[in-house]
Amino acid sequence: MSPASNAASPGAPARPASFGWWQRHSLRAQVLAAVVAINLCAALLAVVVIIANARRATEAEMLSSLAVAERFVQETVERLASVDAAAGGSLAQLPLHISGLRHVRIRIEDQAGNALDIAPADAEEEHEGDVPAWFTRLVSVEGQESVIPIVENGARVGQVRVAGEASDEIAEVWEDMSDLAVLAVAVNIAILVALYLVLGRLLMPLRTLSAGMHELEAGRFEHRLAPPRVRELALIADRFNALGAALKAARDDNGRLNERLVSVQDDERRQIASDLHDELGPCVFGLRANLESIERLTARAEPALGQRMGERIATMTDILDRIQGLNRRLLRKIRPMALGHVPLAAVLADLVADFESHSPGRRITLATEGLAERYGDSVDITVYRCIQEAVTNALRHGDARNIAISLHASRREGRIDLVIEDDGTGIAADAPHGFGLIGMEERIGALGGTWRILPAVPSGTRIDVAIPAHPYEFGLAAAPERLAAQ
Repeated sequence: MSPASNAASPGAPARPASFGWWQRHSLRAQVLAAVVAINLCAALLAVVVIIANARRATEAEMLSSLAVAERFVQETVERLASVDAAAGGSLAQLPLHISGLRHVRIRIEDQAGNALDIAPADAEEEHEGDVPAWFTRLVSVEGQESVIPIVENGARVGQVRVAGEASDEIAEVWEDMSDLAVLAVAVNIAILVALYLVLGRLLMPLRTLSAGMHELEAGRFEHRLAPPRVRELALIADRFNALGAALKAARDDNGRLNERLVSVQDDERRQIASDLHDELGPCVFGLRANLESIERLTARAEPALGQRMGERIATMTDILDRIQGLNRRLLRKIRPMALGHVPLAAVLADLVADFESHSPGRRITLATEGLAERYGDSVDITVYRCIQEAVTNALRHGDARNIAISLHASRREGRIDLVIEDDGTGIAADAPHGFGLIGMEERIGALGGTWRILPAVPSGTRIDVAIPAHPYEFGLAAAPERLAAQ
């Protein structure tokens, strides 16, 4: 798409700049991006919920483990104190009986506070390097500690510090969340891939609809869309087909009206030309005959009177000559009288010869192939006017020295192809069309034809014209369906 087509038209509403990047992407990309954004928000919310639940569960588990460990250590200390009271070895035997507790850290100290043994939780050693520090900081809770004295023979010989330890619980939460995250990512990737394929299938009719719109824009109103399987899109396709049928019917109606209008205009021109030829021509001839009679009578008048009468007669004769020349030019401009009476190729050859006679030093060639004698007034006059307008523009505006006219008619295809090419200065790309070209375009369009202006090589202008046409025989066109349409 060109930059010009991307620019907003003056009358179009301005689009918000903040949504420009979003609108530049396809509908499929927008839907997928929206799904990814929703999933990311859901994942973030799930992480927040998991961390909050993990903190509560860790705190509850740690308090529960701390209470169990405290009772267990208390019972173990009392049991060892009663069994080994005489020997006094309960402090030395204690580490062998209280190891392996989960979620707690046990520190055995003597009376002076020196550590005799430290029993870390097994899970802490196992998962110490597996959990990221940031996750540990998010899930960790405030630790609690209890102190249990060790008494032998009524004397305190040491103490046991039991502190809550959440590292193994945090490791379990991290492992569960990691597995859940991997599963969620895999499921989301599968969903996105499936959604990508499904959207591609669902949006395929929209691309077909866009291609159909281009066909309508190009004027091919007979283009139709196959109904898709999606009900909503099938309704759009039905409306598109109905629109194409309506546009085609309207174009056909306009074509028939334009053709009828051209036919009526040609009939009026023919009637005006006939009146000028049949009415004005005899009047001019009668005036000229009477002037010649008066001129003969001046010989019998007095010399002075005869001289004055001769001067007046000469002036009137000159005026009559100009009126007669103007009448001939009007007849040729309104409608060449030879059209319909002599073959079309002869009328065109006479037109080319007239151009050459009034344009010395210019070379104009005419080549015809397969041309019938007549195609009906509308087609004959259109071909005549196209050549007349194109050659006039080439001589007057293009300063062309050589002009080539090629006319090819095909009975099988029912078409006349006209090409006018010159070696002049050419037409600027942004130059507006004059009234002559506009009228030529209207006449060609009214007959259902096409035309285009191209730059010639190496210089100049080339005009291509294609007009549907059938030979005119026995006063009737050889294409009865066109008569029926009219």
